[in-house]
Amino acid sequence: MSSGKWWRLSSKVMEFLLIGVALYFLFQHPLELTTDFWLVLLIAVPLIALTVLFPVTLPSMLVSLELVFTFYLVLAFDTATTLWINFFGELIASLLLLRGTRKMAILLNPAIKVVCLAAGYAAFSFVAAWMFEGQESTGYAVIKLFTVGASFFLINHLIINLMLFFRTSHFNRKSCFDALRWEALVYLVVLPLAILGLVIEPFTAVWTLVILMVPVAILTYMIRSFNRLQWANRINQTCWEVASTKELSLIYQKTFQMAQEFTDSPNGLLLELQADGSYRGVDRDGKMVELNGHPLLQLTSASGAVQIINDVRKSEFNIQGIEARSMMLIPLAGQSKVFGILCLWKLSTHGFRKAHRDQLRFLASQVSIILDRNHMYEELERAAVTNKLTGLYNYQYFYDQLNHRFLVTKQQEENLCLFIFDIDHFKKYNDIYGHMVGDEVLRQVAKVIRMVMEPFDVLLARYGGEEFVAIGRMGTTAAELLAEAVRQKIESHQFVYQEHTVKNITISGGIAHLQDHDALSPSDLLEKADQALYWGAKEMGRNRIAVYKAEYDHRLFVDHLTGLHTTHYLRRKLRSLCEQEKHFPIFFLLIDIRGMRRINERYGFERGNEVLVDASFVLKRTMRTDDMICRYLDDEFLVIIKGCSRSEIDVVQARIHDAFAAHPFPPSDLTVTCDITLIHMQSREEEPHIFERIDSSRAHYDQTENLG
Repeated sequence: MSSGKWWRLSSKVMEFLLIGVALYFLFQHPLELTTDFWLVLLIAVPLIALTVLFPVTLPSMLVSLELVFTFYLVLAFDTATTLWINFFGELIASLLLLRGTRKMAILLNPAIKVVCLAAGYAAFSFVAAWMFEGQESTGYAVIKLFTVGASFFLINHLIINLMLFFRTSHFNRKSCFDALRWEALVYLVVLPLAILGLVIEPFTAVWTLVILMVPVAILTYMIRSFNRLQWANRINQTCWEVASTKELSLIYQKTFQMAQEFTDSPNGLLLELQADGSYRGVDRDGKMVELNGHPLLQLTSASGAVQIINDVRKSEFNIQGIEARSMMLIPLAGQSKVFGILCLWKLSTHGFRKAHRDQLRFLASQVSIILDRNHMYEELERAAVTNKLTGLYNYQYFYDQLNHRFLVTKQQEENLCLFIFDIDHFKKYNDIYGHMVGDEVLRQVAKVIRMVMEPFDVLLARYGGEEFVAIGRMGTTAAELLAEAVRQKIESHQFVYQEHTVKNITISGGIAHLQDHDALSPSDLLEKADQALYWGAKEMGRNRIAVYKAEYDHRLFVDHLTGLHTTHYLRRKLRSLCEQEKHFPIFFLLIDIRGMRRINERYGFERGNEVLVDASFVLKRTMRTDDMICRYLDDEFLVIIKGCSRSEIDVVQARIHDAFAAHPFPPSDLTVTCDITLIHMQSREEEPHIFERIDSSRAHYDQTENLG
């Protein structure tokens, strides 16, 4: 026989013994069915039952003030009347409270009451024989009350703790002493009221019971109201504590502790909702518990209502490896999502009451609001660092992480590899299929890259346009193998969107390693990977992976016609400029050669190229050495000036206009002028959008040129 079955058997044996002893005492004291007895029976039994039905919740226990009537009967009536009336009162209350449960449980509470009273009478018989020698005298009633009351108190707690010990196979000393302390306070209220009943009994006769019901009802209402307020304050205090944290584990721990304390339930676990719809939690022994799609869990989540299972055996709801007779399920569900379910259980049936459900519903609603708020903050924080289209991290978050990991990795001399992927000929797909299909291609490419790379603890982000970047702690060889796996997976993937099937999607990739390639800074590592992408993969035919080589450094990002930097180089350099606050504000002068299309049409493209070369010469001669000058597509140039005031920029613009007017452009009859548009950037937060603003300015030039 297992230990659990042995303890349950012991509990049942004790129940049989208690009921047997109680019936023995009752039949040893037969009733005298007088008119007075029937009147007392009709008044006292309903009052006792009613008071038991509305108990007072105290820490670690439930008490009811029916003891006022019990001890008044001890003082005012004979032993038989007292025993039988208390038995009937408790029996009716048990029938109403425990209807539908086993008969033993219904008889148990009345039996315990009778046994405790019988023990009290037995103790008083010894005390009376010793103190009063069988004669009633002054103080007789008081001694009788306190002797029977003290015996009742001790025997009642002894029986209850023995029953709990047999049912749970463990003894909680703290709960035991807490219960003793709190019920002792209840006796300080109950015993004086019983004496008050004895004092007024000569004037009110049997109606004394009805009169006593008034203070009992008032006290019950006051204590229950006080308890509700106390628990509401405790719940508010708990919510105040958890509201200041975003750690789910701490919120769950505080909520779980509060629920256990309120229900006096030592057993429980938190079932967290998983992405696949299952529920998973860890019990107090550290064992993983998993439940898949039970209807009761789904009902609890959908309704948001606290569920009480009075008898688990009849509900077909059980958790494997957990022994429970009654259970309570408390949903933690906000407006946005279901977070989990608190599951508490006891080893006895009907272990949870309506008061538990009402208070824990309030607790769950408050905690759910906090979880909802934290979830909303998490979503906002995630949105701030996530690219909406692909679900990957955005460039700003990636660059922050790159800076951090670069420093940590360099200090600890660990591996750090940077990947850059670019979808080949992406503009062609956008032109053929449209931007909606192009966006879907980006989403699916991001999904495939994530699927391949995430198991290797790689941080993945959308870099901009059709480019993706990633950083991971691995060597160059492992990185190349991983990137090649990504390339092959993309090449074999079938891109389908609605009725469109986009074929021949491929990617190119570049890789740079911190130590192997002597990267001096995060920007340098990024630039080396970018050079590998363009010179090693794109220029070599695309749909390939290339690792950085030193020879790529000789192929600087220089425009072959003008000798100026290219826009691509500017994009890389701008990130390093934004790292230092002293460079702000940064001004961008977009310089457009006015009438360049007419120059090409009238003099030919060769002469037009000479104009562009001369224009680049004018800009080099006019600008400072630390100003950056780039050819920004076709007939436009971009000058980047950092750390200047607006008035200084106005002077620079005037100087550029004067330089163009004074320069003799070929042929001699040609006058070349320029338009200058000013774009400025105040902080690094504007960097991801600066080129969109520049492109908007270019669009204005294009419209002007077409109108001309």
